[in-house]
Amino acid sequence: MKIEGQPADLLNEAIDRAGRPTPAAGNQTSATSALSATAGDAVQFSDEAQFLQAAVKAAGQAPAIRQDVVDKMRAALANGEIGNDPYQIADSMIAHWIAK
Repeated sequence: MKIEGQPADLLNEAIDRAGRPTPAAGNQTSATSALSATAGDAVQFSDEAQFLQAAVKAAGQAPAIRQDVVDKMRAALANGEIGNDPYQIADSMIAHWIAK
């Protein structure tokens, strides 16, 4: 599909058309003005969008570092309860969180 004309020309043409009534539609300017004066725009979010918004808000309020978990892991590492291979530790942590 090819659109001809410059964007400014298309915009001006659309503005000109919007200002004139068409023969089939008649003059709807007053009806449109009355509708605009009585009804406002409204936006309604889906349940999924509301859930996502709440999750993003909760994530933003959570601390970036959970110091209690860091301290617990440091103690476990120092006591030899966990290994010192960072890749194996990361894999175990990911597996633990996925399993929940």
